[in-house]
Amino acid sequence: MSNRLDFFFRQKVSEAELDLAFAQLEQADRNLASDLGVHGAISGAVPAPHAPVPNLSVDLTAPGRAYDNLGQRIFFGTGQTVDCAADLSGIPTDVSTSGSERWVGIFLRFTRLLSEPRTDGNSQQVYFRRDESFELVVRQAPEGPAGQAPKPALQPDELLLCDVRRRPGQTQILAADLDTSRRQAFIFARGTSVAVESGTWDVLSPSADTVQATLDEVDAELAGHFSGTARRHEASAVDYAPHGFLTSTTVQEAVDEVVDKLSSATAGTPGASRVGADAVPGTPNLLPAGTVDAQLASLLGFLNTHQGAATGAHHASAVGATPHGYVSGTSVQAQLQEVVTRLGETTANSPGSSRVGGDALAGTPHALPASSLRQQVAALLGFLNGHVTQSADAHAASAVSVADAGNLLTAGTVEAALAEVLAAFSGGHFRGNETAAGQHKAIVQPVLGAGRVLLLDAQGAGGAAARLRLYADSDSVWFTLNAAWNGSAWARDTTGAAAAGFRLSRNEAEFLHDASLTATFASWTRTLRLPLSSTASNTSFELAGSVREVGRLGLQYSNSDTVAHDNLSGGGSVTFRSRFPTAPSSITLSPYATSGSFVGNPTVMVPDRDGFAFYSHQNLQGLAATYWFGSYTAVA
Repeated sequence: MSNRLDFFFRQKVSEAELDLAFAQLEQADRNLASDLGVHGAISGAVPAPHAPVPNLSVDLTAPGRAYDNLGQRIFFGTGQTVDCAADLSGIPTDVSTSGSERWVGIFLRFTRLLSEPRTDGNSQQVYFRRDESFELVVRQAPEGPAGQAPKPALQPDELLLCDVRRRPGQTQILAADLDTSRRQAFIFARGTSVAVESGTWDVLSPSADTVQATLDEVDAELAGHFSGTARRHEASAVDYAPHGFLTSTTVQEAVDEVVDKLSSATAGTPGASRVGADAVPGTPNLLPAGTVDAQLASLLGFLNTHQGAATGAHHASAVGATPHGYVSGTSVQAQLQEVVTRLGETTANSPGSSRVGGDALAGTPHALPASSLRQQVAALLGFLNGHVTQSADAHAASAVSVADAGNLLTAGTVEAALAEVLAAFSGGHFRGNETAAGQHKAIVQPVLGAGRVLLLDAQGAGGAAARLRLYADSDSVWFTLNAAWNGSAWARDTTGAAAAGFRLSRNEAEFLHDASLTATFASWTRTLRLPLSSTASNTSFELAGSVREVGRLGLQYSNSDTVAHDNLSGGGSVTFRSRFPTAPSSITLSPYATSGSFVGNPTVMVPDRDGFAFYSHQNLQGLAATYWFGSYTAVA
């Protein structure tokens, strides 16, 4: 609001009175801006070297808006060019001394533009319009040594837009000569004038409840933390990502684990097994890259092997030999003994004759292909027995040979082949004289291949999303819906529905789910695994993928003493319903019910895959009690 004038009926209003009324309204606007501390360049008036060819002037962008310290509005709508070769008094700003420099300031100040001249009742010329306008003022400071020259002083009724550096013999002002570090940019309100509420803060204690004092306190806390003089993290509170042979999750635990494992003398896991070593060339022995433990073991082996040889010359048992074929010995002595023993064997399916080769022998109607001596003798016996068992007039079914039937039949005669077919059919099917003739009794499959093979593919009622498949590999059996294994990834039958499955192995069971709706996916976005082996925790499911769990927890304190006590400690722990894939990325506590004297929320500590702990310190008056009951939300 402004001061007011009360014009009255039939009053003859003078020029001064009308001017005063408008001046008071104008002053009210300026007082408002000045009282709030609003001043400075709002937008525009940004300096840049003159374009297109730099000279000793500076271009200012438009439109430019600003308020000076008196609350007067300054505006210009088109770009301005300021000549910095001379100051507002016309004195040149050149630098005459080599090695010196001079700073020139470009200031913006308020003025009025007089226009529309008229003649008043006294025959005097007056300007009817007095529009708000601006002036660009150049002020220069004394010359001084480079890097030490002073800058122009700030003016109470002007705004500094930038400082310009002048150098000896300078003909162009470039971007490097423009300094906006002192530019009086727009200030809406000072931080000391904006209040904050600090009553519920746990760390910050500003000297005053203002934004400025709070920011000063934040800066002091951060400075103490970053410099290490205050609020330093304990090593046990600094997270560490497990790496290599370290499984710890904090710096303190990791350092302790490094010391313990490097000093270990336990068989199988000595400290030397965790120290790397590069390859060491040599003849006849060399040490490959590995660990100190492995190289020490190799050196000991080389030494023991060499010292085990006979005096003067190595025994055959001390001369190494590479295993080859059916000979598995690793010394000349062992291999020679093994050759003699194997050639004299009469063991079924692996006699000595199976290790003696024979070349191909031509003949009609029979011939012997190149093979082992045993196979050739067996073939001759087969030819002879087949011929001797034939009848005089006609061949019996048992005497009629059957050509190779591939993977279906292995019998060599018609009689045996028929018996094999009948046995195969009756073994897996019902007989024709039974109620369920032709139906399978059991589906018995041979080895279908390596990797993950398909055992069953059922479309059921024809729905693509419910297409059932059964796979098996060397470790697990997989039941999947809307997912087929293509050899490297899971392929969805329809991208309009999620895929699901179940995996059963000897040591665990796992529920599978993928809702990404992509055509293929390499891994399931979410799994629910139940360990079954005696060496693993099988009391809860282990989760993989995105996880979010909500649960309950609470604390209650009671001071049975008649005297008040400070820092009463309490706490507990929470075990997750299912085991997380990793430690939660965040745990949020939300109160459901608390007593009025309970301060803050409990503090979470040592979170891991299985749960977390929590604690709180409270101050209680004599014979008083307090409590906090709420929920946690854990996300991984």
